[in-house]
Amino acid sequence: MLAMALLLSALPLTGRAAQATVGVNVPIVGEGFPDRQQVETTIAVDPRNPSIIVAGAQDYRLRAAGEHRWHGYYRSTDGGATWTQGLVPGFPGDNSALGIASPLHWSNATSDPVLSFDRQGNVYYTGLVFNITGPDSSSTISGNLAFVAKYTNDGATYDGATLIRGVADADKPWIAVDTTGGPNDGNVYVAFDATIGNFFATVFTRSIDGGKTFSAPFFAPTDKTGGLPGVAVDTAGNVYVSTVAFNNITGFALNYVQVTKVTNGGTVVAANVKAVNPTTGLPSPLPGGRFRTFTIPQIAADSQGVYLVFDDYRTGDANVLLTKSTDGGTTWTSPSLVNDVTTGQQFFPTITSSAGTLSIAWYDSRFNPGSTLNTLDLFYTGSIDAGVTFAPSVRVTSVSFNPELVNRTDAPNYREVFMGDYIGIAASPTMVHPIWADNRFACDTVDATYGCVDQDALTGTITVTPAQPVHDVSVYGFAVSRDFAYSGVPANPVNLTVTAVNLGSISESFTVTFKASSIIITSQNIVLAAGGSLGLKFAWNTQSLARGNYTLLTHASTVPSETNIANNVAGGPVFDVKFQGDVVPDCKVDIIDIATVALAFGSTPGSPHWNLYSDLDDNGIVNIIDVATAAINFGKSC
Repeated sequence: MLAMALLLSALPLTGRAAQATVGVNVPIVGEGFPDRQQVETTIAVDPRNPSIIVAGAQDYRLRAAGEHRWHGYYRSTDGGATWTQGLVPGFPGDNSALGIASPLHWSNATSDPVLSFDRQGNVYYTGLVFNITGPDSSSTISGNLAFVAKYTNDGATYDGATLIRGVADADKPWIAVDTTGGPNDGNVYVAFDATIGNFFATVFTRSIDGGKTFSAPFFAPTDKTGGLPGVAVDTAGNVYVSTVAFNNITGFALNYVQVTKVTNGGTVVAANVKAVNPTTGLPSPLPGGRFRTFTIPQIAADSQGVYLVFDDYRTGDANVLLTKSTDGGTTWTSPSLVNDVTTGQQFFPTITSSAGTLSIAWYDSRFNPGSTLNTLDLFYTGSIDAGVTFAPSVRVTSVSFNPELVNRTDAPNYREVFMGDYIGIAASPTMVHPIWADNRFACDTVDATYGCVDQDALTGTITVTPAQPVHDVSVYGFAVSRDFAYSGVPANPVNLTVTAVNLGSISESFTVTFKASSIIITSQNIVLAAGGSLGLKFAWNTQSLARGNYTLLTHASTVPSETNIANNVAGGPVFDVKFQGDVVPDCKVDIIDIATVALAFGSTPGSPHWNLYSDLDDNGIVNIIDVATAAINFGKSC
């Protein structure tokens, strides 16, 4: 009773709180065949373009063909309104070149998806890969390994996967990327539970080469008491690994949550602190329910501190609690209540921070009418004062759903009612994107063995307003159709493209300028709404340029009150303006140049004898005009 009274007295304050407007709920995968489960959802917003969002889940579509769950990969380029969807390459039956080349190709199942962006538009997607053998409940899983798949080009292009070796029987991986712009920017950090010898504990590893290789995993914390990790990176580049404390021999809970601080680019365990002591983990299942539940804290960091959110059962029901550190993880505040009512069960919290808004979402049964847990929703709240006060909780789900409807259809624990073990959330300065598993359409697909199986990954965009306006415009992805031309030779224009973005919280008007060294090629004035982006394209006539090398760049003008101007410039290649007709560059047009063009005569891109430099007028074919242009300049020199 004392714990209940203390918690009730600590209902969240609602002073300087983030107001939120909830948009429509969007089923990410849609309702097309085979329309199976997606669960254990994860999501990330592209730091250089908030219109681009990627998400993932355990995706059960292959069960319809007798196979097993695999990492689903979903991408939106319109702020979450619509999505493309597929599977990470390497799944059973994937005979594509990418699939066959994948180290995942020799396994038949993946699990525990979590993904994160870096600042260059690369996505890193971690999970477990293994083999399931045997039918139904007799199935076993062998050789769990953690892995990281990579997508480039703002998450559009798959770029391979890497297995993390050195430990056996991995479980519950989590991932974070350093996006500070500091000396370790781009480092990829992964923590996961591993069975080593006769005990299990959380281990930590890093990649400093874009996910190609990972360091030998080490224990974090070093006393081997950690399990169920989360990972966050603060603005100074320090890494924080949150874990639930367990006896690593018996597996018994030690009833506290700890945070391990890893410094020096992910190489040195600097400290381990009991952030919350004691804790009371969730029972599994919760009263009135049948789906499994246990506490997996999530952690986030920003310029104001490090935040740890977790569900706790100290009052006899589940509540979402928050603790924070403002001194680099040395000390932590007493846990405060996040949910604004204590009716029902509040669990599986997820947390993120962007532009001073701390965002938290969770499952909530406050509308459940009876003792059986058959009515569930997703709720959200935000704070603009580093978690001191929170806005009133808002309902994200447009309708409640029954979490008891869908049974797990894959090993282990076939036919277990299953809602996964976590949900996800990501944000930009003005938009928050929670993602969760939802059963509202569960019986749209009925399996003869398992019953209702249409468990959907849903998201909903929440509009928020930061405490202070954010002013930040940028350009990125500067590209040219080709990086050379011939001085004085009439040719098709060179296409220049770049993406301009408003990363701030209000509409901005600014100018984007293309330059070749000191020469201004063109400028364009644009207006972008908060979070908006625009692809710009310009046709550049290079005929009048003097021979020489030109450094190409694009620049976005600084808007009032903008402090981050590092991203206002996007560099391009060095553009080489060659002497007219000098195909083989030696500053003279001789028989070798004429012969080189002649040998490529009639060719187009992809032809065996295609030579890009022989296409002097850049029209996609080496023809008589190219031969004549070279011949006219025969004997000339620089």
